[in-house]
Amino acid sequence: MSTERIRVVQIVQHTSLGGATLLAMLLAQRLDPERYEVILAAGPQAGPEGSLKAEMEAQGLHVHTIPDMVRLPHPSRDHRAIRQLRDLFRDFKPHVVHTHGAKAKLLVPWAADQAPVPVRVAHIHVWEWHAAHNWLERAAYVGAARLRAGSYQAIVTTSDALRRQGLAKKVGRPEQYAVIRPAIELQAFAPATAEQRAGMRRELGLPPDDFVVISVSRLSKQKAPADLIEAAGLMIAQRPGTQFLIVGSGPLAAEISALIEAKGLHERVKLLGIRRDIPRLLHAGDAFALSSHWEPLGMVYLEAAASGLACVGTDVDGAGEAVIEGVTGTLVPPRAPAQLAEALLKLAAEAALRERQGRAGVAHAQGFSEEHYLHNVDALYQRLLRGEGVVEGEKG
Repeated sequence: MSTERIRVVQIVQHTSLGGATLLAMLLAQRLDPERYEVILAAGPQAGPEGSLKAEMEAQGLHVHTIPDMVRLPHPSRDHRAIRQLRDLFRDFKPHVVHTHGAKAKLLVPWAADQAPVPVRVAHIHVWEWHAAHNWLERAAYVGAARLRAGSYQAIVTTSDALRRQGLAKKVGRPEQYAVIRPAIELQAFAPATAEQRAGMRRELGLPPDDFVVISVSRLSKQKAPADLIEAAGLMIAQRPGTQFLIVGSGPLAAEISALIEAKGLHERVKLLGIRRDIPRLLHAGDAFALSSHWEPLGMVYLEAAASGLACVGTDVDGAGEAVIEGVTGTLVPPRAPAQLAEALLKLAAEAALRERQGRAGVAHAQGFSEEHYLHNVDALYQRLLRGEGVVEGEKG
């Protein structure tokens, strides 16, 4: 080990744009190349957000496709994917395999049993049972998560809330868990200058003096966009000089567009679709809002905070680790659009409050730097390779 680079496989179950994929890319790009040789392995599918595979390859990353690693359960394809992962491990002989996503987490132990890997790390960005549609599906997801948890030397969660939830469901043991805060691209997200703010508003056709609320989210059941539209209607009724910008798309896009029309909000609530210029768009805002029913952490809260925006969100799961209540923003109960609107109205009425929370948000976001993230993952790998294990309850 002292005379060769540490070989690492980062495994993502798909190449769709999202936090897990971006963090795996960061590790593949930025772990010290003098000490690490890193490849990415990914399933073939992508979602409506688009695929990052071309971007990965343009950045010189080695991307190995696992043709049968698909998102949903598929016994015959899952069996073939295990063999494909096994063959990759035999060829590359990794010292560390680091999974991102439920399917990769489930399949890797079977592959690594046939082609041994010294260190296996499961990175939990969200617990799979959150997306279950009923109790039976939820039980199946919990059972699958428990099934091979013991095959990993470390289970990394992005928040304390995810760690607590995993242990409450008896997934793994306390001594397996490490909390490593995710990274945001701080150099890209920064408070807007007056010129940037005015320019972005002109580009979007927004009046210079309107109060602008921005939300960046997938239009899905998890993010509860209908609650945000309800809050928007309540706020606009009390403060007509308000605009809402909603960035993102998803399975509820058509439904939400119809809801905006039905409520007569189309002139004040704009759906911008999928955009890759989020840092620029945030320059137009006065506040940031989410209405999620569940949220493992909420990296977008941190990106908004780094941009100097006070945040209003829902008090679920790990959101309280991204939004510090009363300091960087306000958290209200989920499914409470009236309270969401009330918190936003308070920010609109009190410039000093939103400026104070914006400054505090910038400071809070500094703890989520890429350098901090890379250091903590590197330190974890080194301990595990030395056979020292995880310090119980470890946080970084």
